[in-house]
Amino acid sequence: MKKKLSIEDIEKSVNSIPEQSKTKGKTPVSFGKKKKKRRIKRIIISSLVILILAGLGWFGWISYNSIKNIFGNDKSAPGLLGFLDKKQLKGESSGRVNILILGVGDDGHAGATLSDTIMVMSYDVKSKNVAMLSIPRDLYVKISDNCGYAKINYAHACGEEKNKGSGPELAEKTVSNILDIPIHYYIRADFTGFKKMIDAVGGVDIYVDKDLYDPLYPDGTFYITQGQHHMDGTTALKYARSRETTSDFDRAKRQQQVLSALKDKILSSQTLFNPKKMADIIGIIGEHVKTDFRTDEFQRVLELAKQVDTKRIINKVFDNGADGLLINGAGITPLSAGSTLIPKAGLGNYSELRAAAKNIFNDTSIKTESAKIVVYNGTTKAGLATTVANNLKASGYNVVDVGSAATTAQAQTVIYDYTNGAKPTTVSSLEQLLKVKSVKKQGTPGYDIEIIIGLDYKG
Repeated sequence: MKKKLSIEDIEKSVNSIPEQSKTKGKTPVSFGKKKKKRRIKRIIISSLVILILAGLGWFGWISYNSIKNIFGNDKSAPGLLGFLDKKQLKGESSGRVNILILGVGDDGHAGATLSDTIMVMSYDVKSKNVAMLSIPRDLYVKISDNCGYAKINYAHACGEEKNKGSGPELAEKTVSNILDIPIHYYIRADFTGFKKMIDAVGGVDIYVDKDLYDPLYPDGTFYITQGQHHMDGTTALKYARSRETTSDFDRAKRQQQVLSALKDKILSSQTLFNPKKMADIIGIIGEHVKTDFRTDEFQRVLELAKQVDTKRIINKVFDNGADGLLINGAGITPLSAGSTLIPKAGLGNYSELRAAAKNIFNDTSIKTESAKIVVYNGTTKAGLATTVANNLKASGYNVVDVGSAATTAQAQTVIYDYTNGAKPTTVSSLEQLLKVKSVKKQGTPGYDIEIIIGLDYKG
């Protein structure tokens, strides 16, 4: 068997031939120069490989250290290796994932542990839609873990006071109790991180729907005109935080607007395929963001985020407007400093807030169908039909009449559907809300759906 010659063997053979033989009958060529060129080429390739490996190592080192900070409680996945897996998120199997987003001040500032931003971001598995529900920080509620009644922004602070690092968990528990929905995850960021993140992606594009003038902003007067603006981190932070000349509700809407714009920039090809930007973003997140997502769940988060159409995001803010679910708490709550808000249904009565949170994905379709609904009380419990009707209105249902049923001994709640299939979303959502199957009926009573509340209704 003949031995297979390597490139090195050939080079040795060539170099061993006498100079006259190598050049006989040919134009003299300097093999020394060729060898030198090959050596230089190899050095260049080796250098490039080393640089690439060093770059990957640097990126991995930054990522690893950031991951340790972000996923501090995740002991299940070994650093970066957790991102190689893709795990289904909590809530996906039941059709909805709820994430609490908290914005807090920076360390060393007064009130740094109070959550200035409180928002529930929900993902609907079936429709692939996202909803953003903002809760005003002045909402006066009962905070879990014996923290008593206070503004809801104190929930995070109380958790930190009891045990540093437990603020997000107590905020999760409090919001979950108020809205009666599971909170599966939290993401907490401070203001410096928010600002740096926007600068890292090159700023965000925001349409300002009206002039905003705030002479009392902490760092000096803030003014921005109506129209399209490209904002850097400092401007976007001021735009999202200003409230002195508008309201907490307007600020919540602006925060949702900026977060949506930031999400678009992070998931754009200009950012995702730019190693420098991604390294900067990962570093910023590591310093300024905390979450209880596991590393093996985060790949799934990115996958779902790419599927979301920002133009279809449902935005809702609990407010005290004419159609809002909150009222001013002056004279009702014991707090004398600052403003407070309470549910329109009464202090500690979160029924309307819960209905709105649970039905947030039905809101658009329900309003489009605009089914005429009547609610009648089939029991002797006074005001029951009114309570149910108010909950339905809070969720966007078109309730046209409330009253008493012909009987006051209705054993089970019933839904009569006169729509002949014309209002499917409304009927289906009412079935889920009231936990009963609708009954199709013929006729034209002047409304589309009739609800008779029975003795089994528990609210």
